[in-house]
Amino acid sequence: MKTLLTMFCIFFTGTLLRSQTIKQAEYFIDKDQGVGKNTKLNLTASADSSYQLNIDVSGVSEGFHKLYIRVKDSKGKWSLPVRKTIQVTNTFNQAQITKGEYFFDKDPGYGKGKPITVSSPDTIIEKNFAAITSALGIGHHKLYIRCKDDNGNWGITSHRNIEIIKTQDTVKIVAAEYFFTSDKGYNHATRKVFSDSLADGKFKFKIPYNKIPANADTLFIRTEDSLGNWSLTGLAKFSVQSFTNASTTLENDNSIVNNVETFTVFPNPASHNINVDFKSKNANASLQIFDMNGKIILEKIIISSAINTIDISKLIAGSYTITINDGQTQRTEKFIKQ
Repeated sequence: MKTLLTMFCIFFTGTLLRSQTIKQAEYFIDKDQGVGKNTKLNLTASADSSYQLNIDVSGVSEGFHKLYIRVKDSKGKWSLPVRKTIQVTNTFNQAQITKGEYFFDKDPGYGKGKPITVSSPDTIIEKNFAAITSALGIGHHKLYIRCKDDNGNWGITSHRNIEIIKTQDTVKIVAAEYFFTSDKGYNHATRKVFSDSLADGKFKFKIPYNKIPANADTLFIRTEDSLGNWSLTGLAKFSVQSFTNASTTLENDNSIVNNVETFTVFPNPASHNINVDFKSKNANASLQIFDMNGKIILEKIIISSAINTIDISKLIAGSYTITINDGQTQRTEKFIKQ
């Protein structure tokens, strides 16, 4: 007689069974005789609420079949059937898994995939293996796996969805570009090419003072990686202070000057509030918060020589720029909303 011992962990979360006790089950193979008219099974729950069921397959032909199980609760109501694919073989000894194979996307045929070595054949095995993905392109793919038993029979081919991506250690920032007024599009602003990053992974370059347009107060910048992908365009507010002897004082780079005595934003990152510690000779200053697209999303007057608490709970998660202007100088910092 051919028998099959099958373990099922059955979970029913519908309204029908949520508050009831499972009392009985029935099963059928391939064809449903009707609710309550199939082979009955009495159930005893294990400690983990799973049920071990003995299924008689003596009258079932060899090959693959569909096994269905439904359960009845304490009010006599039946659940929807749960389906499981089974294989019936004409042997008293359960076949052992001896080898396996895998392939990606397209089936090369049985026995023609990449081999998976099974060192200890058994009826059930748990095997870790390394699938070689070097020949796959970047993007989504399907990984297929199947096993073969000691009778020469192949099992069902299962698959998983995978994604091939470039790891961060192979993708590098190679260039940046910046502009002050209008955006003419990617690759059309002033470009700076990086040969290597600094020790802390940052990049640094100078912008000549004479390249800053008159009355400009915002620097826009974005970076390009080794795959040709561009980052979002970031911005930084600034102010330019005049000098009577600029050619001597500013030397080569003529740096942008910010003279606010103290400007601190904390905590950073923040979830609900940020504190702005601002000290200046002037009593008050204007505060503006910009998103990554340069749009002003918050404006208010803050008090100098005091810690001002700003509610950011309604902002979406991301990076923002905060600017302080006391009428004489302007200072910009960035913060992250979690």
